[in-house]
Amino acid sequence: MTRIRTLFALCVLALAIGAAVAGCGGSDSSSEDPQTVLDETFNNDTKVTSGDLSLTASVKAEGDQGGSFEASLSGPFQGDASDSNAIPQLDWTASLTGSGAGQSIDFAGGVTVTSDNAYVTYKDQAYEVGTDQFAQLRDAFQAQQAAGATGASGSTQGTFQEQCSAAIQQAGGDPSACNFDLSGWIDNLSNDGTEDVGGTSTIHISGDANVQQILTDIGNLASSIPGASAQGIDPSQLGALSGAVTDASIDVFTGADDHVLRKVDANLTIDPSVLVPGGAVGPITISFAVEIDGLNDQQTIEAPSGAKPISQLFSDVGIDPSSLGGLPGLGSGGSGSGAGDAYLQCVQQAQSAAEINNCASQL
Repeated sequence: MTRIRTLFALCVLALAIGAAVAGCGGSDSSSEDPQTVLDETFNNDTKVTSGDLSLTASVKAEGDQGGSFEASLSGPFQGDASDSNAIPQLDWTASLTGSGAGQSIDFAGGVTVTSDNAYVTYKDQAYEVGTDQFAQLRDAFQAQQAAGATGASGSTQGTFQEQCSAAIQQAGGDPSACNFDLSGWIDNLSNDGTEDVGGTSTIHISGDANVQQILTDIGNLASSIPGASAQGIDPSQLGALSGAVTDASIDVFTGADDHVLRKVDANLTIDPSVLVPGGAVGPITISFAVEIDGLNDQQTIEAPSGAKPISQLFSDVGIDPSSLGGLPGLGSGGSGSGAGDAYLQCVQQAQSAAEINNCASQL
């Protein structure tokens, strides 16, 4: 659960970068210095608690063993502005389609979290976790958030560095690895004027991705987390990838009046032959975009109708619920018993990120 929570937190924190900058609305946006706009966007502490997320990604590889894949994630989310440790409500749908190397995939599903329950949608059928089980999951999540906040000077809000430090520390890493400037990830900046993004006027800043710097910073983050190499991450090899990148661009769209991040587009072209000469895969094109509309507008999250017990989903897809004993209320012991209950109790009593990680021994 710690990994899921950390990944979720990292995802939301990356989207939450942005801030209100006093006096910006009165100037000509097209004449603003792009470096200044970028610095102000990535170094601030505005809280982003709600919005409508849209994330898309695509990968296309040429050659005999090539293929193409497309993925998307979209939907509203609503956090609690008065409690940063509260689990956010959300209603997200996801899809993954594509084919390559003789394989194909076509997946669609979703997840909904309300104030008192959680649901998974698969093949147009919703399945509910159940209010009792959800309460246990929610308590564990909030306990982890609270312990992480205590270990990171009492806050999981704030600038990117503060948010990154909190997430890395909860993962058992070194918070100092977050001491880098995101604006350094983009070179050759240009202010391309204003554009509408989801009904909001934004300043469009474009530039070339500084691949070497990006990989260096990511490598430092990965190196700071114990056991990264055991999970298939070799930070020392990330730098070698920069030589295979033939083209990389990033477009940032930030609020013209408030300099709050609204959208990011990234495009990357990789030549695998630099790393593996004579391989069967040709140039690889990667595109990624994330947009958040209705920033801090109230979002309404409703439970799906006709939901069945999640145990039915496990049965339909051939999952043995006993293998989920580490998730409170979802294992064979049910609510209030088994490894899940021991794990929950351990997390609730933990006073630091390190103690939370040690709770895994209860699973």
